[in-house]
Amino acid sequence: MSIKTEEIKRIARLACIKIQDFELKEVCGGLDSILDFVEQLKQVDCSRVDDSDRRIAGLPERGDVAVPCDPAVMDNAPKKECNMFVVPKVIG
Repeated sequence: MSIKTEEIKRIARLACIKIQDFELKEVCGGLDSILDFVEQLKQVDCSRVDDSDRRIAGLPERGDVAVPCDPAVMDNAPKKECNMFVVPKVIG
């Protein structure tokens, strides 16, 4: 699969990443490699894999539980509210 430089520029803009023109060729090559690998993964036959129990034996399941942050970490936050980091909205 081949990704075009225009697509790289668009992705970089959406992700708020600055990519210089001289970096585009390297980034294109890296993303092409990733996309080629994903295509290889799509061809793997998983029909005989039993997916009824995906847990790893002996490991507890992770619950979505809020854990308080270390106060020393929060001291470094440029902006915080209710003991949470405040980040700019990136999705309209």
